[in-house]
Amino acid sequence: MSKYTKLLDGCTLMDKVEGETGYNYYGYVRTGTSGEWVIMRENTAGTEYRFAIGGSGYSAKWAVRGSIGYKIPTDV
Repeated sequence: MSKYTKLLDGCTLMDKVEGETGYNYYGYVRTGTSGEWVIMRENTAGTEYRFAIGGSGYSAKWAVRGSIGYKIPTDV
């Protein structure tokens, strides 16, 4: 996962769910900000990683994590 380190710099893992409809989800909040967050979605085979990023409202987005838009790291 080292290629994703920059995207997650300064983030703290807040939530983790594994095996939910074929995906593992990891929710991060960036420390020292006013609520920036990153949710990473990994397929259960561990071969695909996608990200969603926001500036606030982490709890609301985590609650609907299966239906938000995810992008490859170069597109976020």
